[in-house]
Amino acid sequence: MNATRIGKIGILAILLALAGISCSSVYFNTFFNAKKAFNEAEKKREESESRTVDKGLYQTAIEKSLKVVEDHPKSKYYDDALYVLGVSYYYTAEYGKAERRFREILANYEDSKFAERSSVYLAKSKLQLGEIEDAMQVFEEIFNKDYDRKYKAEAAMGLGDYYFNELAYDRAQNYFKAVRDSLGDGIQKLQAQLYIADAYFQKYKFADALNAYLQVLGMDPNIDQKYRALYQSAIASFRLQRIDAGMDYLDRLINDEAYFDSLGVLKLRVAEGYEYDGDLELAEDTYRDVSESAQRRNVTAEALYRLALIYQFDYDQLEKAKDFYDRSVEADRSTPFAQDALQRSSDIGKLKTFTEEIKLDTASTQTSIDEAAYTQYLLAELYWFKLNKPDSAMFELRYLIDSFPTSYDAPNAMIALSEMIREQEADTAAADSILHEALIRYPHSDFAPTALERLGLKGTEADTGYAELFIHRAEDFIVNDDNADSARFYYRYVVDNFPDSKYFVQAKFNLIWLDENYFSPGDSSVIYAYNEFVDSFPGTDLANVARQRIQGQSTQSKNLLAQQNQQQASADSAAEAAAQADVQQQIDSTVAGSGDYDSYLKNLYISPEGDTIILLDEQPIEIIEPFEFPTEAYGMQENDTYLYFQVLVDFSGKVVDVVQKTQSQYEEINDRAKRAVASMTFDAGNLSTQISILGLPPSRDNRGHWFVYKFLVQKPDYLR
Repeated sequence: MNATRIGKIGILAILLALAGISCSSVYFNTFFNAKKAFNEAEKKREESESRTVDKGLYQTAIEKSLKVVEDHPKSKYYDDALYVLGVSYYYTAEYGKAERRFREILANYEDSKFAERSSVYLAKSKLQLGEIEDAMQVFEEIFNKDYDRKYKAEAAMGLGDYYFNELAYDRAQNYFKAVRDSLGDGIQKLQAQLYIADAYFQKYKFADALNAYLQVLGMDPNIDQKYRALYQSAIASFRLQRIDAGMDYLDRLINDEAYFDSLGVLKLRVAEGYEYDGDLELAEDTYRDVSESAQRRNVTAEALYRLALIYQFDYDQLEKAKDFYDRSVEADRSTPFAQDALQRSSDIGKLKTFTEEIKLDTASTQTSIDEAAYTQYLLAELYWFKLNKPDSAMFELRYLIDSFPTSYDAPNAMIALSEMIREQEADTAAADSILHEALIRYPHSDFAPTALERLGLKGTEADTGYAELFIHRAEDFIVNDDNADSARFYYRYVVDNFPDSKYFVQAKFNLIWLDENYFSPGDSSVIYAYNEFVDSFPGTDLANVARQRIQGQSTQSKNLLAQQNQQQASADSAAEAAAQADVQQQIDSTVAGSGDYDSYLKNLYISPEGDTIILLDEQPIEIIEPFEFPTEAYGMQENDTYLYFQVLVDFSGKVVDVVQKTQSQYEEINDRAKRAVASMTFDAGNLSTQISILGLPPSRDNRGHWFVYKFLVQKPDYLR
């Protein structure tokens, strides 16, 4: 081999070696830069009290590490690069990518020095992805296995936090105590101690909570942790009736300039302490000071709300209380107690309305007497349930019983008075005596079964003589025995003997329904009867059902007439044709007399307040009480049918009022459908968009917007 050839080979070898060194150098520099950015990002995060993340540095680490992972899959730094990628993805909120990288490390590099910490981050990533059970399983494995103490501490904190949020406070405390007593570093021990104290507080173990919060103060807490420990110590002291101690903890916070921004909240709690101590004058002065000087609207709103409560329940000055409730809501409607303030203000306002409505003279009709008595009953309920004035409630009920003895609600008032005496005065004998008197004075009242039940007399010989009993007997004959004659007897008995009962209208309707479905008169008498029912009881739900039955009967009559026309098409007798035309005219006039059903449907789009509304073409996102097809309707001819409702939807998407506009012939379908619609919630965002685009008017009382809603009733597949 000549010298020239040898020289060329040597030069080539040197060049190849230099190229390899160059590639290796580029690869090493890339990973070196990735680690440099990563380590700097980690250092910043760990040294920051608020654990601030520098996403720019983590992003740099991702870009550099990806080159190593993609271009050098067999590198000895591959698991290191995967770990850098996973952590960097985690702190840049790309949790799905992070979870995949940590799973790759654990699957392919179980002996890697990054395996244990990857397990921790895998669980944390799953938490962020909402895979709660999987995350807890990984944390449990870390906590129970022979992992490094710092990783076991992180797992215990994750488990404790999870069980705390699940309200499993005892189980959560076990993990936090493990962190505090052995596993955690200084920061983790302090965090765990706060959790332990909070768990005691949530379990109403206020003495243990107080001791635990005070221990926090000896663990070098930061400013926020010190505030929380002292604040909660004050609240726990109040719960233990250690008012002076609680005030001292609050004073320590008030006198510390670091908490100047929280002065309004702290003064609220001081005023609360005065209330606990019975010093209403100081409490009122402090609340007033906060309401006038607080910088935050929610603090002002709470001070006004607390003043309202004092004026309502301690001073019994309802008008002044109403003013404070209204001012509280005006200050900030988003507070947790704003809805309560609105309701209390409304309740107090009703007092004036109710007292103004109760006006009668010697010429008053029975209807006027019933209306006045019902208003009086509502007034008593208002005092009892809303205004916490039991004595006033019982006074109003006694006034109703004595002043309106012939009213529909007089026996109901006696039953309510009985329950109030039983609860407020613990006088069972007096309560039962009033119930017995109610049965003697009003034995046929609709409220008789309630009195019988309270006395334990249901099913005895005394259990008789009221409309509901005969209605149930009629229903039993129809449902269980298919005995229409006996059912008709009892419905007729209710109509003839209980004209003032709430079951009177139902019995009237059911008699017509029996004629239609069991006795088939074969003429227009059923249509006339339904028409008369609608005219007599126009505002009732059953009137709407009657309208539907009229429509069905009219359609059947027309179909029957068409069939007769076809059968007699060959008859050319002028007399027969004239007679047939006369029949047609009678049926047409009957349909016309029943009201234009199409016009009725158009009224669907006029709200109860008289405004034009639109169809709510949305599916609910929640139904608390789903519709179940009732057994009573197994004979329904249609497989699918729609019921129309008008719904008032508030600004959160929840249905707050329902008016049923069309009805099924089956009362149970109507009832279940209405309950389902009333329990619906729709997507507030979608509704807001429609409302904004179309400029729909809100309801007059500003509770939301009215819509038409079509509810689909579907017969189950096995019945089709």
